[in-house]
Amino acid sequence: MFKFQTAQKTFRISGTDFGSQPGKGRTGMVASLFYPGHGLVEDRQSGRLRLEDLRKKVEACEETSRTLGQPVAYMLYSETEAAARRYLETMADLTGAPLFLESPRMEVKRAGMAAGAGMGISERLVYNSLNAGSSEEEWSSLRENGVDSAVIMAFNPADMSTKGRIYLLDDGGDLIKEGLLQKAERHGIARPLLDTAATGFDQMAGSSLRALMVAKAKWGLPCGCALHNSVETWPPFQDMDEEKRKLFRYVDLAAVTLPISSGADFVMFGPVETASRALHV
Repeated sequence: MFKFQTAQKTFRISGTDFGSQPGKGRTGMVASLFYPGHGLVEDRQSGRLRLEDLRKKVEACEETSRTLGQPVAYMLYSETEAAARRYLETMADLTGAPLFLESPRMEVKRAGMAAGAGMGISERLVYNSLNAGSSEEEWSSLRENGVDSAVIMAFNPADMSTKGRIYLLDDGGDLIKEGLLQKAERHGIARPLLDTAATGFDQMAGSSLRALMVAKAKWGLPCGCALHNSVETWPPFQDMDEEKRKLFRYVDLAAVTLPISSGADFVMFGPVETASRALHV
């Protein structure tokens, strides 16, 4: 196992450590919940859930986590403010794991942060995510709601190479005036998690793994990605019949293994239903 010369930072979020030298700590495994089409959601507007089914999925995931000593966290995807509050309240009761707030709308994530502050669990929350296109209002909303942990997304649409991702974090590259890490520090984000932005195979997906290693070597910050997304959006899979799509499980496992072997401190592995195989990697 290789070792980075730069000292590696460790951030504790809701009792889970993110960040270490390769092999010295366990990789945090982030399971997705309530994403579009997820069968656990009965009403996406109100956030009404199939609570018993959800409880069984979470218990199964956490049992696997305890058995293997593999830490887990949960990504909560919301489409409305009401749903964000409801999902957070439900999951805060079901688990003590870190909770990532995800939505395509800033207002929805802000509602989740406000709900977390009201519940006294801001320390458990991770904002997903801040990127080159995030407004000053969005960056400022974290401090306003007492959240100091966020996923910093190194997605550079102007340069998807390893250098493009690293320069975006460092000084903004040719895309923005200020590097994302400097911006995070300015806005009081004391526990940043760097996501090296796994893209589609036709958009230099492999650069996300190279950037992960470079970022850990340069800054010593916790790094990870969701290489699962690259696999899931690979065009040939969309045209496969049901029998051939069974191959997906093996490729999906590789999408978990590759970031870990590159030193990832966290991996977003996809639906919670796949935890039984993803956590065994």
